[in-house]
Amino acid sequence: MRIARIQVRNFKSFLDSGEVELKPGFNVITGQNSAGKTALLEAMTLQFSPSPHRSLRTVGFPGAQPSVESVVRVTFSLGRDELFRLMGESQHQLPLPQQGFPIPGNRPYQARATEGPFLAWLSREPEFSVSLQLARWPAGERFTAEGPPLGKYPMGPRDSDGNLQMLSVFARDGQEFALAGFARAVPTDYLPVSIVGPLRARIYRFVAERFNVGQCPFGNNSTLAPNAQNLPEAINTLKANPERFRRLNELVCKILPQIRQVSVRAVPGGNVQIIIWPHDPTTQREDLAIPLSECGSGVGQVLAIMYVVMTSDHPQVILVDEPQSFLHPGAVRKLIDVLKQYPQHQYIFSTHSPGVITAAEPATLTVARFTDGGTSLQPIDPTSAKDLQAYLSELGARLSDVFGADNVLWVEGQTEEACFPRILSVLANRRLMGTSVVGVRQTGDLQARDKRKMFDVYRRLSGGNTLMPPAVAFVLDSECLSDADKEDMRRASQGLARFLPRRMYENFLLDAEAVAAVANGSDGFRLPEVTPDEVQQLIDQKRADQRYYCRGPAAAPADWTAEIDGARVLSEIFAELSENRVAFDKMRHSVAITEWILERRRESFRELAEWLEQLLPAT
Repeated sequence: MRIARIQVRNFKSFLDSGEVELKPGFNVITGQNSAGKTALLEAMTLQFSPSPHRSLRTVGFPGAQPSVESVVRVTFSLGRDELFRLMGESQHQLPLPQQGFPIPGNRPYQARATEGPFLAWLSREPEFSVSLQLARWPAGERFTAEGPPLGKYPMGPRDSDGNLQMLSVFARDGQEFALAGFARAVPTDYLPVSIVGPLRARIYRFVAERFNVGQCPFGNNSTLAPNAQNLPEAINTLKANPERFRRLNELVCKILPQIRQVSVRAVPGGNVQIIIWPHDPTTQREDLAIPLSECGSGVGQVLAIMYVVMTSDHPQVILVDEPQSFLHPGAVRKLIDVLKQYPQHQYIFSTHSPGVITAAEPATLTVARFTDGGTSLQPIDPTSAKDLQAYLSELGARLSDVFGADNVLWVEGQTEEACFPRILSVLANRRLMGTSVVGVRQTGDLQARDKRKMFDVYRRLSGGNTLMPPAVAFVLDSECLSDADKEDMRRASQGLARFLPRRMYENFLLDAEAVAAVANGSDGFRLPEVTPDEVQQLIDQKRADQRYYCRGPAAAPADWTAEIDGARVLSEIFAELSENRVAFDKMRHSVAITEWILERRRESFRELAEWLEQLLPAT
């Protein structure tokens, strides 16, 4: 289950949000303080208290009363098996389709003649959508279904009394729709409305405040309540599954390394209490363990989030409000990296932290902006540099991947900063966890006469008693440095300087098909399109030319890909094939070539991925 679309009307700062699209994986809502991020997540729970929008548009004069109804329109996306599980053993109503509806693989639908083929076709559909409108007012709430039933077919006509004609269906063997009969329309039995309770129970919101979840009564309920009030009870039931309980401890300790163990114990009053071990549990010193209620608010949040993510047998929607407000930046990064190991769930974060957005690599990024008329939502492309610059301007912040990291891998520049994490993730299946990859902006300083001083500056910034994390290595281009020069730089960096196995990163990008594809996707190149053969011919010409090597060999070396000037080759190919209309952009074009190779010929990066992985600290 996931939320596919949502629209909020007449709720807090929202007069009308417009429809917002959400996708599987991570979704981020960002914006300034009090822009409406928290209100949007609150509306997504479908369990909010009505709070009419107040502005000059809704309260035109003092004493005027706005509409009391707060409304949310939401569309859920459900897999077939999940829908049948939600239906359970009960009967539910579905409207008959229109006469003549073309049932795939069968003749058109005819009322009371082709229900079998119609339901058989519907049972084979892999995914369904459930569109609902929730109206809440002080005295109650009302759910109504919207759009085509299950997002699949047009409803048939209404009878003379205005009622829809209904099929009464059930989930036979939890695998297919089966007909129980025909019925008059009952709003609460209509399938999208009848399953809204279980749907709503699978939405968890974690807010930026302390949970009062240190202890609760004993019980056997393993399902965590949406407000996490029964967390001690739920974790106590988890002990019956030793491996899952061990895994929960392992992940919590990875996110919060100051915690060595989480356990539960009985306390007076028939309650069970969560306790935190900040010391080695093999000491058996339970008396030194700390009740969860006395720990920082982030500990309870992480425990509750990880419990839901790890133990849920069905996909959940996880809403996390401003995680950087209850977790250290380094812990937020680790939390996100751990959550990525459970992609069956949908994650929706609200944050104004650039570091959270960078770590999440969101599928959707939405900016909340507040004006006199209320909050508006603007989706932006997470991959668009222009949109990201506008977003950073909105926050008044500078993106920084350094602060809050456990350590830093310094690399040659922005291209490597963008590409190396992707290569590690795809080929080495390695999450960076607490390691940030950061480009050295002035690499020329590291080769100057005072390079020892420069390395000392970087080392001081990355270590010692400061907020900056230590450096694990400096990954540099070999360029035309002699062995003596490299050794001198290693000494100056106290062994942290490492040189790429090829002259520069661009040497890994000399793939004719990839270069042609990126060139043809860039404005300014000629028609007809550039072909891979043309690119390969230019590469072959240049690899035989001694001007592209450091010491001008009489012939190209056997391992020419390691020694050629890759950046110059790519720059000249772009210039020649575009008739000097397009200049090779090291950042934009190198990243695009990298993504093409990762998608279609990823093994080309195997050597580099294994080399980089050796530099990272053990996890």
